[in-house]
Amino acid sequence: LGGGTPTFFPPDELRRLGALVREHFRISPYAEFSVEVDPRRLTEQHVTALREIGANRASLGVQDTNPRVQLAIHRIQPQRMNQDAFDWLRSIGFASINVDLIYGLPFQTAESFARTIDDVLSLEPDRLSVFSYAHVPWIKPAQKIFEQQGELPDAETKLAMFAVAHAKLTETGFVDIGLDHFARPDDSLAVALRAGTLHRNFQGYSTQAGASLYSFGISSISSTPTTYRQNHKTLDAWRAALDAGQLPVERGLRLSEEDVRRRTSIMRIMCDRRVDFAAM
Repeated sequence: LGGGTPTFFPPDELRRLGALVREHFRISPYAEFSVEVDPRRLTEQHVTALREIGANRASLGVQDTNPRVQLAIHRIQPQRMNQDAFDWLRSIGFASINVDLIYGLPFQTAESFARTIDDVLSLEPDRLSVFSYAHVPWIKPAQKIFEQQGELPDAETKLAMFAVAHAKLTETGFVDIGLDHFARPDDSLAVALRAGTLHRNFQGYSTQAGASLYSFGISSISSTPTTYRQNHKTLDAWRAALDAGQLPVERGLRLSEEDVRRRTSIMRIMCDRRVDFAAM
């Protein structure tokens, strides 16, 4: 559950959602059931409800723990909130917790981001995703203010931030999974990396090689071995398609054999960091 933040729902709505999912799908008792969590909108009652509907993995959006950066991006999130979220999730039995960080945000420096890494390591996460900030003001006009005020770090500073994060995390024992993911050595991602079975989709690295993705929400993207499909991006269009008894799909692509070959090559570069020309 996520891409978007389901913990904006009250606990009883999460329970209703869980009941609807189980009404329409058979869920394995061994399923990995992950949920995206916003610590700013999380209570212990949310965590209880999520566990009741079967969630056993969580991903927390943290981005940065520096108050100045948080103010600039309009995301006030004291470290106490992050700690409470971890405490609640661990105490009720969540097996794996990921933290999302972003570098390249307004007012960040290599030194300030190093302190963010230290703050996050104190929470003892199982995985970290360290993403580069995507500055796309033509899609998100509110980002234009960062340009006008000259607050964004330059490319050299961003590179220094990632170098600091990489050094601190690997020195602490985390495995560099690739690109932007880090995991503890006993995590399934690290195990898959060593076994050569690592996979990546547009949501990130995964151990589920070849699994199809079926997405249901607004703007979400599904993929199968031969297709990609994206749902409508507005509520009205999405709802209208459902009311008409149609899949709420706005656009799609059927892959050619050449597309599949290219996807496979790109996948192996991203997961193995090499190309097997003989296999190609």
